[in-house]
Amino acid sequence: MIATIAGLESRRLFRSAHTWVMAALLAALFGFLFLKQLESFLSLQSALAAQDHPIGLTGFMSVRYLEPLALAFTLVAPLFAMRSFSDEYRQQTFALWQSSPVSASSLVLGKFIGIFAALTLLILLCAGMLLIMKAFVDIDLPLLLSATLGLMLCTATCTACGVYFSTLTQHSLIAIVASIALLLFSWLLGSANFASLPIQFIRELSIPNHLRGFFQGYIQTRDIAFFLLATGLFLGLSIIKIDSMRHTGQ
Repeated sequence: MIATIAGLESRRLFRSAHTWVMAALLAALFGFLFLKQLESFLSLQSALAAQDHPIGLTGFMSVRYLEPLALAFTLVAPLFAMRSFSDEYRQQTFALWQSSPVSASSLVLGKFIGIFAALTLLILLCAGMLLIMKAFVDIDLPLLLSATLGLMLCTATCTACGVYFSTLTQHSLIAIVASIALLLFSWLLGSANFASLPIQFIRELSIPNHLRGFFQGYIQTRDIAFFLLATGLFLGLSIIKIDSMRHTGQ
C-alpha cells in the first residue's frame, strides 16, 4: 500500500507544471554553479600545485559545488511537499483517505517516499554532472558518494518537515513559509555563537554542523543519526496529526 501511495504521489508531482518549472530552474542552477566552480578550479591550478597536498577536483567541487546545493534543496524540498496534504484538505478529497482502510502511517510514508523519490532524481542529476568528468579526470568516488549521501539525508529531513507542516493547514503557502522558516532557523544556528550561554547543545540542532563532514569525506554516525532522527520526528508528528484527525472526524 505504501508503494501504491508513493507512486500516486510521484505521478501527481510529475503531472504538475510547477514541478517541471522548479526542476528546470534547479537544472540551470546546477549547470551554472558547476561550470563556475570548474572554471575556478582550473584558474587555481598553479596555486594548488604549490601545496604539499593539493586538493583534487572531487574535493574542490564537493565543497564549492555540491555543498551550496544543500541549501537549495533545503528550500526546494518543502516546495515539493507543501501540497501533499494541503491539496487534499482544500479539494476535500482527504475524507476519502479517512474512510479507506489505509493507515495513517502508510499514508504519510507513502506521500513522503513519493516526494523524496522525485527529489532524489534531482540529486542524482547534480551529482551526475561531476561523475561525468570521470571520462576525463580521476574522480574520488567515495568522496562523491559521501557528498551525495549528505544531500539525500538533508533533503529527506527537509521533505519530512514540509510534509508535517502540510498536515497542519489547507493553505499550502502557510505550510511552505512555516517549514522554510524552521529549516532556515536551523541553518542559522550553525553560525550563531552560544559560547557564553549554558545552551551550547542547541548548536547540535544545526543542519550545517551535521552536514559539513559529508562533503569532506568524513561520515560520522552522529551526523547520520541526526538526520534520521529528525526525519523520523517530522514523519511521526505527521502520523499523529493524521491519526488524530481520523479519530476526531475532522
